[in-house]
Amino acid sequence: MPDLFKSEFVRTLIEGTVLLPGAVAALYGMATRRAAHAGTRWSGVLWAPGLLAGFLSGYAAAYRDFSFPPHTVLSWLPWLVAAGATLVALGSRGAGRYGARGARVFVCAASSFILLRPVLRQERLPIAVMAWLGVTALWFLLWSGLTSARNDPTRNDQSAAGVALLVIAAGFAFVAPLSGSIELARLGGSLAVVLGVGLFFSLFVARTRWNPPTAEVPILILGALLVDLRFYAGASVSVMTWLIASLAAACVVIIVMRRRNIAGGWSVIAPGLAALPPVALAIWAAVRLFRHDGGY
Repeated sequence: MPDLFKSEFVRTLIEGTVLLPGAVAALYGMATRRAAHAGTRWSGVLWAPGLLAGFLSGYAAAYRDFSFPPHTVLSWLPWLVAAGATLVALGSRGAGRYGARGARVFVCAASSFILLRPVLRQERLPIAVMAWLGVTALWFLLWSGLTSARNDPTRNDQSAAGVALLVIAAGFAFVAPLSGSIELARLGGSLAVVLGVGLFFSLFVARTRWNPPTAEVPILILGALLVDLRFYAGASVSVMTWLIASLAAACVVIIVMRRRNIAGGWSVIAPGLAALPPVALAIWAAVRLFRHDGGY
């Protein structure tokens, strides 16, 4: 084990995937702590740019491609997330719930088209259209479920979605290398780290809600990573099914709790607990297939 940590490759993974994103998110949390305690109108949305900044630091360490226009599918990721979260935030502020839904539909459709374009070019038009619409619809439904809002906007809190996304992103980080992509594993790990830091600061340090569009950022990131994992890394259907099932389980719990106005500490962690069994099954399926194929 000590020899493992002497490896330059392992040290690079830890520094770029855990330490750098975690440090950026922690510094951001400390810098915004005073504003959060002041109770300003923006205190509940302060973590949206913090999550993005932390993740982008991990992206820079893992992929180092911020070219525009992007040259690869993965290099679209920072631009899609930044633009998509901004559009949803503007839609929800300007036109309320229906504006946010319309913005999500547009962002899901545009993002899935951009990410799937190299694959869609190889298929016949009907198949390509069905694949694009299927990914768009699934992305939108899961996104809407995770951000399901209460009737009382003053009680809106996306921390529960954040906990579920933390569990799923951590599982993604375990599954991706077994499916053949170290880079996606590093990005999934960076996402899990910044979510963990953000939730720690908001729940235990500043004690502020995660108002929209805070959870929109990790939802966009994780959605794009899942598309890449399936269509470019070649993850198996069984692994993807369990990962999608974990998102669906979290959605069901969030929707039920908000329709019944269930609040309190358990309401924050319940979606994460619901997502845990499918995530464990996704890891189990990935390990089984990895061993069956003989490893790397």
